Amino acid sequence: MASIRSLGSVGLCLAAAVSLLADGGAALAQTKDMTLGNVNPASHGTSLAAQQFVDKLNELSGGKIKVAHHHSGALGGEREVAQQIQLGAVDFGPITTAPLSTLIAEMSVFQLPYIFRDYDHVFKALDGGDTIAKYYAGVLDQKGLKLIGFIAAGYRGIYGHYAINSLADVKGKKVRVQEDKILVATFKALGMISTPIAFPEVATALQTKVIDFAEGGINTYYHNKFYDIVKFVADVRHTHQAVAMIMSKASWAKQDADGQKAIMAAWEHCRQFNRKFIVDEDKTIQDQVRAKGVTITKPDATPFRQATQGVYEEFYATPAGKDAKKMVDFILAIK
Repeated sequence: MASIRSLGSVGLCLAAAVSLLADGGAALAQTKDMTLGNVNPASHGTSLAAQQFVDKLNELSGGKIKVAHHHSGALGGEREVAQQIQLGAVDFGPITTAPLSTLIAEMSVFQLPYIFRDYDHVFKALDGGDTIAKYYAGVLDQKGLKLIGFIAAGYRGIYGHYAINSLADVKGKKVRVQEDKILVATFKALGMISTPIAFPEVATALQTKVIDFAEGGINTYYHNKFYDIVKFVADVRHTHQAVAMIMSKASWAKQDADGQKAIMAAWEHCRQFNRKFIVDEDKTIQDQVRAKGVTITKPDATPFRQATQGVYEEFYATPAGKDAKKMVDFILAIK
């Protein structure tokens, strides 16, 4: 009987130990950092906005939701990060809409040439109601993604090894574009040889002169120190880039009501930071670029705009473009 009682005691101890391990495992799961993948360096506006989101979320959740911010492409390029978010391997990511369009073709709306006039137009489109957010939330949901919201990443130009003073200066030149079919079509319409290259490879492609130019944000050019490689920037503003903060749909579903509320409140804080930051940065960024010995040219945009008008019809001819045309019409109708 004594041995049976001893075995019973051992069994109870083992059961208690298993219970403690289970409880400890649950606690670890609750406090484990979530992850945010971001291709931009820490000084970039998108990274600063993402960090605002991360810090505010930690604050609002009372430290229950902690997010590790992996910037500077530590988790890969934007398309790779978006794919990891789809799989649930990464929780969040600020992904520019061009590389995101490789997974969500309707995102190409934001890359249509000259669809946005200026920052005011961008903000009215993104903040003037829920038209865009509601449409893309539904589209992303079908792909296993949760749309948290949009921020602005600034206007884009062309930088490279030569000065651009007119449309004639780009004919036949090789240009890196983001991984988006609309951007490929846009620069083809300008008479250039479009070369889709993931962002982490741009510096090497410029250094080795695999490409003559790259299209991109002037702020991105500055914060990634591309001025050490090429000394010419053309301010053509063919797009005002948008960035979608996306989340794994599975990760979102794991959050309780308070957690989801904290995420959206933290996002509102991030959004407000972005709107002010991007406009303030625009006031000085070109002077900062010139201070690095860079020549900034401002060719007449009219020939660029006229040469790329047909890209809209190319987009509408695709299934995604046919469906997303209502978003294009909405944006273009904003006064």
